[in-house]
Amino acid sequence: MKRVCFSFFAVLLVAATAAAALPAPRPESRNGEFQFRFDFDNLGVDGKPAHAASAYLWIPPSAQKVRGLVVTQQNVGEQPFVEHPAIREACAENDLAIVWCCPPIDLRFEAGREAAVTLFEEVLQRLGAISGYPEIGAAPWITFGHSTTATFARNLAEARPARTIAILSAKGGIMLPIAGSIPGVYSGGHYPEWRQPAHDWTSHGHSLPGLKKIREALRERWRPVSYVEEFGGGHFDYTPRYLEFLANYIDKAVRYRLQADGSVRAIRDDEGCVIDVRPPLPTAPLTITPLAEAKGSLRDAPWFFDRELAEEAVALLDNGHWERANQIVAFANLDGTAAVFSRSGIADPVPCEFDDDGVTIRRIETTFLGRLPDNFTQAGMRLTHATSGLRTIERISGVFAVAEGAYRLELNRGWPDVPNFIAVRHPGDGQHRPSVQPGRFVPPTYAGREQHITFNPIASQVAGTRSVSLRADSSEGLKVRFYVRSGPAKVVGDELVLLPLPPRSPWPALVTVVAWQTGREGAAAAKSVEQTFRLTRAR
Repeated sequence: MKRVCFSFFAVLLVAATAAAALPAPRPESRNGEFQFRFDFDNLGVDGKPAHAASAYLWIPPSAQKVRGLVVTQQNVGEQPFVEHPAIREACAENDLAIVWCCPPIDLRFEAGREAAVTLFEEVLQRLGAISGYPEIGAAPWITFGHSTTATFARNLAEARPARTIAILSAKGGIMLPIAGSIPGVYSGGHYPEWRQPAHDWTSHGHSLPGLKKIREALRERWRPVSYVEEFGGGHFDYTPRYLEFLANYIDKAVRYRLQADGSVRAIRDDEGCVIDVRPPLPTAPLTITPLAEAKGSLRDAPWFFDRELAEEAVALLDNGHWERANQIVAFANLDGTAAVFSRSGIADPVPCEFDDDGVTIRRIETTFLGRLPDNFTQAGMRLTHATSGLRTIERISGVFAVAEGAYRLELNRGWPDVPNFIAVRHPGDGQHRPSVQPGRFVPPTYAGREQHITFNPIASQVAGTRSVSLRADSSEGLKVRFYVRSGPAKVVGDELVLLPLPPRSPWPALVTVVAWQTGREGAAAAKSVEQTFRLTRAR
């Protein structure tokens, strides 16, 4: 099912500088609502010292019953995934709740898998009790993981195959479950950015190891495994059309797998479609064939629930038109020269210039590389690039935002556990491939006078109240900003807008609001202050 997807990642950046005019802010789901939260101890199930964790729960506001879950733990890409409008729309249409653990219980669910899975199931039971939807404790799930947490997605699914609808493995290793035939969609990132100084750029981007591995695994044993690779995509980035594809995959997985009684139906080896995409790279045209008609090597081609989903995958694969020259877009220093690529292969940190308010970013520069930098294996190798098209800067995860017509620092419920990454992108042209490069965004640290926030308690509110004015004061007279940690509410400026609760939720509901101030030159950051108030049922 097609959906309209509103991007909160891409912000147009004219030519090479962020000093150019920015677009007006659009409606978005950044720091999207989670009505419920359960705080717990991970009990050291990851083999490290025990630490506090939080599980956030979003239930579609109209859901009379939760039929299933999308479950994930924070690494990098999980935050934009769980908050994106297309993902939430797919979940709302199918009465799926979203559970997001941040910080994670265990990134891998590997060394002590059963202990981690048992703890996670106990957390789901508690969330079910808190929310008034106890079926959450036993609901079937779709697992999601990015990079390292792709291991979590696979291991949780394999630990409870009868409970698993599908696996979403986003840009991580191609790790198919050893047992069972659980549907899954896998991708790896066309340009793996990690350690790219060591890559051989005479051949980099000219093969897809993930595709080769998928075909080999399916040749050994058929499974309902999908594979997509966005042309020009990287390891970190989550473009609107990639998330739209994942949203539609969720919709298809529920429709083809989840039965009326809540059980999960097996996929037969004669249903669905395959795409004839072969290593080393997709070759145009990419043809779609019903699996029942597939013969020979087509039997181990990437599989999809139906033709509509396969057609979307073909679009992501640019229908196999991959034979173009590499170009490398990059973050730049403020003088316009290319920023240094760290040993891990990204700009770390991205050079930024902040305004006096401590949160507004005055300048970020970008460029193209005309030659490979000195710390690359092929140092000095000449590169060409497109001469048209806009470079864009995107939020990947963390506290980078566009608001009030400017780039800015904006804390949210993931702070400080979610890493801060942004990306620069160019769409390419007829001769050059698209290019994307991530970088680590590092918020400034200010030294100076101590600063304290006074944030008075918020009185209980009655359901039906539209909004509540927020007021907090800084001992330094600086502007204090807010975000909602949990509860049916969102912050718009200095107003707290109250949102409807799912129909079976108990009363009163709790809303937790955080006041924050990151400081500026001469004034250190203040310690954030939380206030929790009750939202009561209208008489």
